[in-house]
Amino acid sequence: MAMNKAENGVSGNLQALFQEGLQAHLSGRLADAEATYRRVLGLDADYADANHLLGVIARQGGNNETAVELISKAIRKNPGKAGYHNNLGNALKDLGRLDDAVESYRAALAVDPDFASAHSNLGVALKELGRLEDAAANFRKAISLQPDLASAHVNLGNVLKDQGHMDDAVASYRKAIALNPDGAKAHGNLGRALQRMGRLQDAVDCHDRAIALAPDDAEAHVDLGL
Repeated sequence: MAMNKAENGVSGNLQALFQEGLQAHLSGRLADAEATYRRVLGLDADYADANHLLGVIARQGGNNETAVELISKAIRKNPGKAGYHNNLGNALKDLGRLDDAVESYRAALAVDPDFASAHSNLGVALKELGRLEDAAANFRKAISLQPDLASAHVNLGNVLKDQGHMDDAVASYRKAIALNPDGAKAHGNLGRALQRMGRLQDAVDCHDRAIALAPDDAEAHVDLGL
């Protein structure tokens, strides 16, 4: 049934209001974005994109239970959005619900098999479950789809290091650093790998760089001390 002019007007106003919230969100003005998304939901409680991004903001604030509730509501309204499933997986992973997170990432990939970030996120969850070979396969798939995804190179390096493939791990970390020279975690992880290889001065240099990039990262200071 076609919408009448009044319905079209309401729909247009909702879309404009949502876009206002989205611009605030993209600009990092999270409080403004949250307030605007809530205004959208006050007019239409089932507006899927507003529920989804309000859930993303909740996760950014560490409120993962709320994030799961809101993003799940968005998925019930529109299950065909891969990004919804991916972000639900992220919130579930943060809650330690790894099997549920894996299911969500797989749902994202069922919608969009070429979603590189979902492959990488799935790999992280599988690694935490101890499924290293499956994790590595997902990181490699993510890299094949998006070669400049620095986080996937770091994550692949972590798996390779756990498997004892130190030279390959170092190569993955160096690739991540080439893509994102300011990634403190990549420098720190490279330092740990080099330390295990007995290359202590090289490891010290890496940890110094990690600390320069993230001075408040206590783990980096511990690594340097070791």
